[in-house]
Amino acid sequence: MSRPAIPGGPAWLTLQEASVRLDVHPATLRQWADRGRVRTFRTPGGHRRFSAEDVDGLVTAISAELPPELELLLNAALGRTRRDLLAGRLAGEQWYRPLDPATRDRFRQLGRELLGLLVRSWAPGADTDGALAGARAAAREQGRLAAHAGLTVAEAARAHAAFRDMLVESVLQMKSVQDQGRPAHDLVSSYRRVGAFLDEVLVAYLDAFAETGR
Repeated sequence: MSRPAIPGGPAWLTLQEASVRLDVHPATLRQWADRGRVRTFRTPGGHRRFSAEDVDGLVTAISAELPPELELLLNAALGRTRRDLLAGRLAGEQWYRPLDPATRDRFRQLGRELLGLLVRSWAPGADTDGALAGARAAAREQGRLAAHAGLTVAEAARAHAAFRDMLVESVLQMKSVQDQGRPAHDLVSSYRRVGAFLDEVLVAYLDAFAETGR
């Protein structure tokens, strides 16, 4: 729920409230605030508060970033990924079994966020650097989760590969619909773009896993 910083003043949101409203990782929201996209102030206790007006403006802007057909494809891809995750596709993975329910839920949530950021980075005029920064932040949290869960390096690699496979499958299925009738070199270009994005995600994931595990 939004709240005024001063009685009668503008409405402000906590980090959690604002990130939920925007459906982005808190680290992404902090980066946007640092870049001036959202007005903030700090409470006497040092906690950030975010302008509800600016957050609602970003919600509208993010929705407008995608052409309607791409928005539909993204929603379909997100739905497919969510079904895969909830259908127990990960249940057979050895690394997945020891994770507690909260860690599993967070891993899955971050996977969906990565998909959304990847797709939104394609939109005409999109903030590609911002999407990549958000993806790196989400991947770093996954890396920290893997380290805190006590996964070995091999298990952490398999965990990332499982999510990467689901992302690639969802994106390629989506792009195959969007790119029907386009030259083959356009499809190859799309694949390379996905690969370059996910390579950056992998580096951030492994860096955070190594740093946390030291």
